[in-house]
Amino acid sequence: MKPSDGPREKVRCKVAYNVTKPGRSLTLDLRCTSDPYKMVLSANVEQSGTELSGDWFESEYRQGGKVYGTNKGGLIEARIEGNTVAALVTIQTKSNHQSFLMEAPGSWMSEVAIELNEDAR
Repeated sequence: MKPSDGPREKVRCKVAYNVTKPGRSLTLDLRCTSDPYKMVLSANVEQSGTELSGDWFESEYRQGGKVYGTNKGGLIEARIEGNTVAALVTIQTKSNHQSFLMEAPGSWMSEVAIELNEDAR
């Protein structure tokens, strides 16, 4: 995480996905923590063709809004909007690895970059 007023912070994250309509709808719960920060984000996203739309809410900072974007071949490019935040999100999935980049220039948290690997079970 890159706060606008300080150095990068290492974060630890866990994510859970629940596919409610295969290929068309999912819910996401993302929890990330660092020493000074905690982020708890949930989202509901629908897909029609390559178009994405949905809602998101972050409970620690009580922010929420809409998400819009596209999913083309495992590359998700989206915009999230709320009353006090707007950000661009890029998510790339390959096998059991997923990279997540959120850029919000001018926001108190200007960048969040997360690399996720699925646990072997």
